Amino acid sequence: MNVKQEKLTDLTSKLTIEVAEQDYQPQVKKALTGYQQKANIPGFRPGKVPFGMIQKMYGKAVMVEEVNKLLSEALNKHIEDNKLEILGQPIPTEENEPADFDHAKDFTFNFEIAVAPEFELDLSKIKVTNYQISVGDEMVQKSVDSLRERFKGEDDKPAELNQELFDKVYGEGVVKSEKELRERIRKEGERMYQQQADRRFTQDAIQAVVEGTEFDMPDDFLKRWLLMSNQEKGLTKEQIETDYDKYRNMLKWQLIEAKIIKSHDIKVNRDDVKDYYINHVVSQYFPIPEDEEGRKRIEQFAETMMQNQQETKQIYDMVYDQKISDVLRAGLKISDKKIDFDDYVEMLKKEHEANNPTENNHE
Repeated sequence: MNVKQEKLTDLTSKLTIEVAEQDYQPQVKKALTGYQQKANIPGFRPGKVPFGMIQKMYGKAVMVEEVNKLLSEALNKHIEDNKLEILGQPIPTEENEPADFDHAKDFTFNFEIAVAPEFELDLSKIKVTNYQISVGDEMVQKSVDSLRERFKGEDDKPAELNQELFDKVYGEGVVKSEKELRERIRKEGERMYQQQADRRFTQDAIQAVVEGTEFDMPDDFLKRWLLMSNQEKGLTKEQIETDYDKYRNMLKWQLIEAKIIKSHDIKVNRDDVKDYYINHVVSQYFPIPEDEEGRKRIEQFAETMMQNQQETKQIYDMVYDQKISDVLRAGLKISDKKIDFDDYVEMLKKEHEANNPTENNHE
């Protein structure tokens, strides 16, 4: 078997794979011998069916299977041996003619491949705004009113702002005054809303890095690969052209993300996942105890949750995303901007309306 690589552009090459009869014939004979030993055909004792009959019945199908298997192995071996970081998958070229498995013994297959471009990643020149959410007095007052209404007495009057209410809400002696109550509500609100803003920061950072990192992409190849790999979904050439920038940016981010993971040696282990369960999942339902015995119980609870493999796989991905976000925060040129939560929501609403004008027209 012979594999030749011919460079087409800086990022694409043609692979020509020649498969000769001697490459696949031993495997074909072995497979047909197996069929012969197992065949149960009327008029013949088991295992005594003539080989020629087996070959006539199964020979072509077995040959097609073995040739395709060799072809796949040759492609993968060439990519691995030459340490090629390919984009997408190899695409059969238009010069290929349908293989004549009825008459031909030797076959030639041509594929086009694209390799990942080399590029430098400099985060320090890319600017991103980091919104820091603040909760104003008006929102705090709404929360206070809500608490008073929730814990109202038998006379149907809102609860008094006293120690009895504080203890019902936060536990005995945790909050000791109205001032402490309001400050606690403010901090909890800011922490909750800041998580949303942090997700927004990551999205903005990814977009800024993709737009701020220039490198060539094998666009013609990628459009053909997208069309070929989405045939079952009915994706058309016109749809790919319309949405190509979106696809291109997704592929660019995958390359950038892989570079960040490699250059910063980012890994996620089991302990990372368990810590995430404890600090981001369990903590929503139970206060994290400070004593050793209580900590052990929480860890056991997290271990039980980790037995859900599908959910744990999602957590692995989330921890990876968090570590990559940490790298972005450390490297990017960030400008912090304090913003009241209501103003932040209004800003998001206006952005959504600007990005989705057709939705507004239907209202």
